[in-house]
Amino acid sequence: MNKFKIEATPERCTGCLICQLVCSEIYTKRFNPSMARIKVDILGVDCLISFTEECNECGVCVDHCLYGALKKIPREKRK
Repeated sequence: MNKFKIEATPERCTGCLICQLVCSEIYTKRFNPSMARIKVDILGVDCLISFTEECNECGVCVDHCLYGALKKIPREKRK
């Protein structure tokens, strides 16, 4: 089970794509936003944040979000 649930607040997203860059670098060793597991679509002044099926909710995107558009919510451990 994934350690975190990632919650997005698109209203806070500026479309900087740092989350996509860091995700792609971690998982593909390339700075290529199109290869990231998080997707930010810029629609005029609005942004749409989504995650691919490959996303394992590691939280690296949250750790590098400068604008608070992403948040890690710990999942409860089952005994």
